[in-house]
Parts: sequence; structure tokens; C-alpha cells
Amino acid sequence: MTRLEKPGISAIPNSFRLGSAYPNPFNPATAITFDLPKEEFVTIDVINLLGENVKTLVSDTKPAGSYTAIWDGTDESGKVVSAGIYFYRMQAGSFTSVGKMVFVK
Repeated sequence: MTRLEKPGISAIPNSFRLGSAYPNPFNPATAITFDLPKEEFVTIDVINLLGENVKTLVSDTKPAGSYTAIWDGTDESGKVVSAGIYFYRMQAGSFTSVGKMVFVK
């Protein structure tokens, strides 16, 4: 299950930000927060240690605001991935940031 939500009314962020995955290590799911200071096309991908894309969590134009994407440890086909280290990468305009998370079983 992948979920993207925009929390209630809040101040518009001043800068792009990719937050830490929480909880981390995780099982069965982790939340990844991100901020957009302006409307932008955003992608957030989960990547394995081989550099392969495991799942795209976000691929859409979003208005300015703070968001949370949820990753449930599954790949694009819905299959649960192996326990281990994964990276998550956010790209929004010229902004790129990467974080690390650990999936445990």
C-alpha cells in the first residue's frame, strides 16, 4: 500500500526538504515526509542497493505544502521485498535528495 497525504492547513515551507523515514528500521511500513515551497513535479522512488528502482511512491505535480508518502515494503507488482537497506530519492525541479532506510522482517 502506498499512501500520499497532505496534512491540514499549515504554513507553506520556505525550501525543498526530504525528511527522514520514520520509523527506521521499519516493518511493515514507513512514512517519508517532504516539503515543497512551490508547485513542482515531484518523484519519490525507492531504490535497492544495486541501484534498481523498486517502487515509485510519488510521480505527480503537487502544490506547495508538506506531504507524507508511505512505503509498505512492496515493489511495483505488490510483492513484499527482501529485508535490507533501501534508499529513497526525491526529485523536484533542480532539487534532489536521498535518504536511507532499513526494512526488517
